[in-house]
Amino acid sequence: MSPFKITENPNEEEWELAHSLRSDGFPYDRIAYLDCLGTNWMALQSEDLILPFAVGRSKWGFKQAFCPFGAQRLGPLGTAAEDPDRLRAALDALPRLVRLRLSMSRPTGWNADQGWHWRKAGWERWYSAPNYELSLDGSYEVLHQGYSSQTRRNLAKASGNQLWEYSNPEELWNYFAQNQGDKYTIPKGYEQAMKTAMYHLLHQGRGAVWAALGEGNQWLAGIFVAFSGDRALLLFSATTPEGRENNSMTWLINEFITMAVGRWKILDFEGTSAEGLARFYQGFGAVNVPYLRWERWNAPWQLP
Repeated sequence: MSPFKITENPNEEEWELAHSLRSDGFPYDRIAYLDCLGTNWMALQSEDLILPFAVGRSKWGFKQAFCPFGAQRLGPLGTAAEDPDRLRAALDALPRLVRLRLSMSRPTGWNADQGWHWRKAGWERWYSAPNYELSLDGSYEVLHQGYSSQTRRNLAKASGNQLWEYSNPEELWNYFAQNQGDKYTIPKGYEQAMKTAMYHLLHQGRGAVWAALGEGNQWLAGIFVAFSGDRALLLFSATTPEGRENNSMTWLINEFITMAVGRWKILDFEGTSAEGLARFYQGFGAVNVPYLRWERWNAPWQLP
């Protein structure tokens, strides 16, 4: 096995090749997308595996490696991406920073989740995080039969919605900030990073903004969907109080599904720890396909 090395200026051609070998393609496998997120990137790399990560300082001032918002299942890439032993070796070879927090696709055969435990002069843990995916195989009629009774009732009650396919990330973000911003802790820099990433995907032909409009062109709900290989990924969304009353988000996602069938194989709703949002995704027939989260605290007195 080739040794791992730290790459501070990743080679885009090598990443593109590693991305093409990944069975599940994600928008954030590409360097150009990651550069939009406004962080400093490095990669742990060998001939058969690339493990990207961002580096920076926490709010307490210590150096850390992490995956920022907008890159939920980042890596590993390469021919060994599904090899749990190689991933374990890669995690052990990561830089000796005080804290490391990575999220990634879970290799086939990865060991059962393990809570906090001592390993190589530091505390680490790994655990499953929920992610909801809807298979788009088959006809829309078959998919519709898999909707929950509540989702079908909400669709039946939705009325007066009109599809607007020419919204934009600025508009989508503004409605999110006005209607959901006070419910979430928004990290510093997240607004600019997310808008830049969405515009980048639009310019690359790998994304779309859809909105539901009501009477008088009133904006009710909107989604940004990113496209990567066989996967359509719900990257960002927003809704208004009037949109919730009119079940506009349910209507809008159903409209997207009718278009997506036959074009992509998976609609990825991304993960959530909120029970209500999980039920909403499951209402369309989405199932939980967990990804891996890994965290490590190194003993500061043993760092180089």
